[in-house]
Amino acid sequence: MRCLYATFLQNLYSFNNSALYIGGIKANKMQLVPMIVDARQQLQSELSDALQRQSFGYAERVACNLRDLDAKTKSLCLSKDVAFEVAYRTPTRG
Repeated sequence: MRCLYATFLQNLYSFNNSALYIGGIKANKMQLVPMIVDARQQLQSELSDALQRQSFGYAERVACNLRDLDAKTKSLCLSKDVAFEVAYRTPTRG
């Protein structure tokens, strides 16, 4: 399984250096939102699994990655956009 957090960090580095192109077009910061949400969901799942396995060292590292991801999201001023994307992806009963 690939690490979506590492993929996001690579894409963020490229974005910060004006070298991220998606579909042949230079990416804007809104195109990072789905990557952030995917990474966040994967990290939250890994954190939950680590706590169930009582692997507290690994859980601490994953929690640090989650904090770092949140800090990067806030620095890009994408917190509301990420929250909207998470809500949009959440299935509802109807």
